Amino acid sequence: MIPSVADPMQPTHEKSAVDAARAGEPKGFDDLYRRLAPQVTGFARARGAADPEGICNEVFLRCFRKLSSFTGDDAAFRRWAFSITRNLLIDAHRRDQRRPDEIFRPPPEAASPAAETEALANLAEEDLSTLLAPLTEEQREVIVLRLIADLSLADTAEIVGRPVAAVKRLQARGLRRLQAEILGREVSS
Repeated sequence: MIPSVADPMQPTHEKSAVDAARAGEPKGFDDLYRRLAPQVTGFARARGAADPEGICNEVFLRCFRKLSSFTGDDAAFRRWAFSITRNLLIDAHRRDQRRPDEIFRPPPEAASPAAETEALANLAEEDLSTLLAPLTEEQREVIVLRLIADLSLADTAEIVGRPVAAVKRLQARGLRRLQAEILGREVSS
């Protein structure tokens, strides 16, 4: 018998993670965070957030503060968390547009023991940003929600406020553009 792959949003016990968190059980909060935080951070990073981990933390603070007014299961919680993430990113972008560029930047801090890990993460982030740069903002958002956040077409459509058919078209156009970009790089290399 082939073991089935578990859905990351389905709890391994009878009570859902959302229900456990609503009941005030620390395990419920922990389960929700552990299942979604990497994807929320990845989404924020791919969308160019200056502080993706900070965005992730703010998302879960907002989710957990408003959990008593939330209705739905674990899958609905996932959609809700990504909607909050998207809204925070839009707000941050608008704020950044209104602020003048920094004139003075403090000198960088001394290298920490995890400098190599941070450098590799920055390289991966730059590669992803460079790869996604030719896409329109809408295509980039759909590609990131579908591929990095691993959301369904219906969930992505709900989060971005577009019909499923429009999300499909944006995804297809974005993937064709990415394919052309990647093939163009390989040919010129």
